[in-house]
Amino acid sequence: MPSPTDFNLSPYYDDFNESKNFHRVLFRPSFAVQARELTQSQSILQNQIERVGDHLFKQGAMVIPGQVSIDTEYTSIKLTSKSASALSTYNATTVTGNTSGVVGKVVGISVTDGTDPDTLYIKYDKAGTNNTDLVFTAGETVTSNATGSPTFVVASTHTGSAAAIQAGVYYINGFHVKVDSTILVLDKYTNTPSYRVGLSVTESFVTPNDDTTLNDNAQGTSNVNAPGAHRYKITLTLAKKTLVSTDDNNFFEIARVQDGIIKSMVRSTEYAVLEDTLARRTFDESGNYVLTNPDFDVREHLLSGENRGIYTDSSTPVGSATKLALVFHHLKHM
Repeated sequence: MPSPTDFNLSPYYDDFNESKNFHRVLFRPSFAVQARELTQSQSILQNQIERVGDHLFKQGAMVIPGQVSIDTEYTSIKLTSKSASALSTYNATTVTGNTSGVVGKVVGISVTDGTDPDTLYIKYDKAGTNNTDLVFTAGETVTSNATGSPTFVVASTHTGSAAAIQAGVYYINGFHVKVDSTILVLDKYTNTPSYRVGLSVTESFVTPNDDTTLNDNAQGTSNVNAPGAHRYKITLTLAKKTLVSTDDNNFFEIARVQDGIIKSMVRSTEYAVLEDTLARRTFDESGNYVLTNPDFDVREHLLSGENRGIYTDSSTPVGSATKLALVFHHLKHM
């Protein structure tokens, strides 16, 4: 699947058309080089790379491991008050309960939105000095090791949930795109999330006005700092959608969790044509496999009236009142 971004517009005018079967741009002496020809040269090469990529990889496949994880023990605390002027002061610091002695590290923050109070996400390192408390207690004052030793007061503690992805490369719209290590909070205060987790794709044009490094860096020449060419940029962001959401425009699902239970997750490269060929061969040799936990239905073995039985007393096999029948659904084949 090619990029949905249209490059055939001002000032790029890239009118590459795959149906014309052009595979090279042949520049000639004495003829001015057009900007669209230089851009189209890239489009021709990208088209070849994309064809190879589509043969090997499925859309959204993990090419270079960027492992995904779901954490249903992502502990959080609501704050009553804080001495620091900004909540970010506490981020990535070690905090210690003044009463309990519990020690933890702040791994994330969530500034109040007017509904939820200021919230800190904590990974606990040490239990309390009384060897009893495992988390901060409500009403406790906690001190950070940030400059000035700012404090905050705990309103309540909670167990939330989050998704995380490690830095890696994914196959998106014909490109091999880098994703940075990111943590996405699914639910702040509960650990039974139900979401589709995936990569949201943002495509954009970057100009020298946006990024001064695109200006000419040829020191000692007359054109130094002259505005350079624009750049086409793809950004991947970890995002979540509800299980019933069907809007997958520029969204590639890589994990699914329901009521805190992981239902699916990208773990390794998903191949396209090659995978289909191997799956077809395996099916020819071994038949059907169950790929997910099947739904099953316990029913009466002997059909009698409206009891949802399977067999009658004259069928083959003969229904039996002393037996039950187990019916499996949603069997999938490779």
